[in-house]
Amino acid sequence: MFAHVQGRDELCPYRFWNEEAVAVDIKKYYNVTGLMALIASPLAVSAGLMFIVFMPLSVIALALVWVLYAKFAKLPENASKIFLPVFIVFCYYMLVWIIAFGLSGYHYGSGLFKGVFLPLTAPFFIANAILSLAGVDYGAFPAINAGITAITALTVVITCAVCKKKIVYDKPMIVYGSIIICLFGVVIFQQYDRSARILSDFSYGTERVQDEVNLYVYRPFANGNKLEKLPEPPAVSFRDNYPRLDGATAAYPVYAAMAQALYLGLDEDTAVRYVTCSNTDGAYTRLINGETDVFFGAQPSKQQMQAAKDKGVELRMTPISKEAFVFFVNRDNPVNGLTLGQIQDIYQKKITNWEAVGGKNERIMPFQRPENSGSQTIMLAAVMKDKPLPPPLWEEYAGMMGGMISQVAVYRNYSSAIGYSFRYFATKMDPNQNIKLLAVDGVQPSTENIRSGAYPFTINAYAVTAGSGDANTEKLIQWILSEQGQNFIEQCGYIRE
Repeated sequence: MFAHVQGRDELCPYRFWNEEAVAVDIKKYYNVTGLMALIASPLAVSAGLMFIVFMPLSVIALALVWVLYAKFAKLPENASKIFLPVFIVFCYYMLVWIIAFGLSGYHYGSGLFKGVFLPLTAPFFIANAILSLAGVDYGAFPAINAGITAITALTVVITCAVCKKKIVYDKPMIVYGSIIICLFGVVIFQQYDRSARILSDFSYGTERVQDEVNLYVYRPFANGNKLEKLPEPPAVSFRDNYPRLDGATAAYPVYAAMAQALYLGLDEDTAVRYVTCSNTDGAYTRLINGETDVFFGAQPSKQQMQAAKDKGVELRMTPISKEAFVFFVNRDNPVNGLTLGQIQDIYQKKITNWEAVGGKNERIMPFQRPENSGSQTIMLAAVMKDKPLPPPLWEEYAGMMGGMISQVAVYRNYSSAIGYSFRYFATKMDPNQNIKLLAVDGVQPSTENIRSGAYPFTINAYAVTAGSGDANTEKLIQWILSEQGQNFIEQCGYIRE
């Protein structure tokens, strides 16, 4: 019943058929091997990598499949031919990863990354889906693929040994190894480069400082809110046709307090129709679209000015107070001040270590704000003076069902971090005892230095209108510029014009 097959190319010492059995040709071998490397091994090995206890079972299961196949196929002798399908699968996967990852700017959550990587690795779809749903970081996928390749190759070697199949390791195997090392080296470099640009979930334990606070405590007419109260009857008030107000987060406590002092006949529920805070970018959009009457905050960005022009809207900017644009670091950072040139060099990545400016030997982590936010607009216009900024640090965090979400990184108070914001926000709305404001060109951002203009980044806060011509809107702005209005602005924590 059993026939022993002699010869150099025999696959196993015993077969369940006679010696006249026809061997499968090499083309079919490549087809079957490639299919296994693409589908069978990723499924088995990904399970093994996720659950280490199942690793031996995965290898054994895969080896059994190969042994069964080896009974019916005449394997080539040269190692380069035996491992060619596995090599091609590995190279294909890595090349897709390198291209998709590079084009996306290292953002797992970007549509570009998912739109290129996931469709082009469709044969790995089930394995990729299992890993994603299990919460495995996308960054581990290349390493998992390398593990798949290694175990698949090991399975082939084991199978050939069991079947007493001789493998001749020829010169092309050196080329295979060199290409594999190069591809994996590029992947490792990408991950290293990403670590300097993108923060992951592991950073959440560090204290964050951001330009967002709980605005509910500043809602006009709400019981116990934190808004300042006008100490005497207002010289101007409104009982109807209330100007609709919107603006930056750092300006909300000021214009909300104005509405509470001047808008008569409203309560907490009805006031939200006229007083909102959509942040700088959203509020400018609403102003340009005619949804609000007055914007409060920093000057518009170039993009916002262009958007107004495209809409046929003329933005009128009325300075109503002085503010300071400030830089801050961890309070334990020995650096207490920087020059304008040093700040520009830090944010252009020309200075990358605190030691170069009198600090510790630590890599500087310069945080930025999102494009078109008020602080980013001032950073570009007043600090960088239109010098280009490299891409900001990004953060990624897991969404539902294993998805990744990317956004400009919120400042985290690392010992090596530097960030920026408006003085009012940093010292009044969201005071933080673990950061310190830096002097610029030897001048501290104190009230006196801001009022006198000695602090280099003294800026104006504006009331911006879009040419509505509403009488009540003009009346409101004139009151803000009056003695009573200016005193009230200073009472709220801003510095009067």
